[in-house]
Amino acid sequence: MTNKDVGTPSLLNRLVSLTTIRDIELFELSLLKTLAELLKVNQISMYKLNPDNKTCWLSAYSAKLIEDGNKRQLSESQEIYTSEIIIPDEIRSAQLWVETTKKPYIHLQSEKFLVIYPVLAASKIESMLTFELPHMLTEGEMLIITSLLSITHNFRSLLDESQKDKLTGLLNRQTFEANINKISSLILNAELGRYQDTSNRNRRRPKTGTEKFCLAIIDIDNFKSINDKFGHVMGDEVLLLLSYVMKQNFRSKDLLFRFGGEEFVVIFHAPDQADAYQILERFRTKIETYRFPQINTITVSIGATLISGMCHLASEILGRADQALYYAKHNGKNQLHFHEILLESGCIEDNKESGSIDFF
Repeated sequence: MTNKDVGTPSLLNRLVSLTTIRDIELFELSLLKTLAELLKVNQISMYKLNPDNKTCWLSAYSAKLIEDGNKRQLSESQEIYTSEIIIPDEIRSAQLWVETTKKPYIHLQSEKFLVIYPVLAASKIESMLTFELPHMLTEGEMLIITSLLSITHNFRSLLDESQKDKLTGLLNRQTFEANINKISSLILNAELGRYQDTSNRNRRRPKTGTEKFCLAIIDIDNFKSINDKFGHVMGDEVLLLLSYVMKQNFRSKDLLFRFGGEEFVVIFHAPDQADAYQILERFRTKIETYRFPQINTITVSIGATLISGMCHLASEILGRADQALYYAKHNGKNQLHFHEILLESGCIEDNKESGSIDFF
């Protein structure tokens, strides 16, 4: 491929198309698809490195021609963050090579060249792009990659900034609705997919053991008294440190929001309620024992609920967690309660309108 293979108007059109996207995960997948089309490769992957530098999240885009008799069609397989995996040895070696030589990693294997290209953020490797070519990477192809990554990096920085809370760096409230709706749709579609035809019109009941997501609202106890006693500067310091502990306690792909004031929301994957409870209780204990400058200690109250196909409306999910939070705040504070457990024990009634949060 030469520079003439991909003209400037074509590249600009791709960039215009990319920069109309406001969803970061969709943006990343579209970037992979655009690179695959411009480089004329069937498959391209991105290994997004976690801060621990031990695990990563894998994204992949593939497009292959399938022949069915006389028909030829393009089949696209798109996956976003399919799983969190241990960084493969080859990616680890490529990372070391790039850090040492400041050049992409290129390795000939099975008559094809494996290319592993770094994606930088603040002069640090954030992700590794991988694809195969039947030839050495040309100057024209390198220009395509570097140009696209440079411009899209700047755009993503702006996109990140618009979606982040300015004080804590967590996701802001405006991004909540899109994220919760995406997860709700994912779960609902997965549960509907569990119904399978057995004999024409007959369907099986859903299998048990469906994986779940958990939503929790975290509220700092007596935060007003902290501001009154120590001032708003120290109050902001508490918010910053609490958000720091959140980032340390939860995984990099968990969704962490500052919802307003002293209230935070977290959405994370959990195989069951017991696992979700353990994760949140560990965080509550961590905050209880954390030493905040001047203030010494603070506590948080947490209300949580599981996201399922039976409860998939954003306002309803939030309302259930808020009802559990209200119970925690009015029964001693520094507690974690799940809506489902409170409901089963008769401590609360199932009132869908009980959520006190003004949802948008």
